[in-house]
Amino acid sequence: MSAWWRSNRRALLALIILVPLTSGVFLGWEWWKVARYEPTFPTVAEQGRVADFADITFGPATATEVSLLGVTAPEGTKILWVRVPVDRHGAATGCTLTGLRELGGQGRFWRDESKTVDWDYRRYTACPNDRRSDLFPRGAFQIDVPFIVPDDVEGPLGVELVIPDELPGYVRLVVVP
Repeated sequence: MSAWWRSNRRALLALIILVPLTSGVFLGWEWWKVARYEPTFPTVAEQGRVADFADITFGPATATEVSLLGVTAPEGTKILWVRVPVDRHGAATGCTLTGLRELGGQGRFWRDESKTVDWDYRRYTACPNDRRSDLFPRGAFQIDVPFIVPDDVEGPLGVELVIPDELPGYVRLVVVP
């Protein structure tokens, strides 16, 4: 029996190395095919700070509890108005504010409610990227988005912005309402 082990030791060693390596490559590739289209790797700017990401300056972001005229939030909720200053330095890169994430506690996530509440359509809720449009901002501008969140939300919260060409990277600006 020991002659068999001796004569096949190279093949066994190759199996011991190649089977886990091959499995890792396949699993890594499958994970990457999914993750490259999802916001996975954040560039974080703490409260009151700015983030430079993809040649765009974001922040500092603010979140303020507001009451909007004619809008009553559901029982047990409040409306947070999130404002993010943006400076694209002349570029036409588009970006989207994907949501507001609770960074502690339950890690809850909320989408913007600009279509639910009576929100001024002239406010930017994303970064327009069509230079020919009348809505394209010249110079620095602000993204203003309302969120309806439960009353028990205190912070810190993460405002998450995505630039499609930069995925899986994204920007997270920390705010405390």
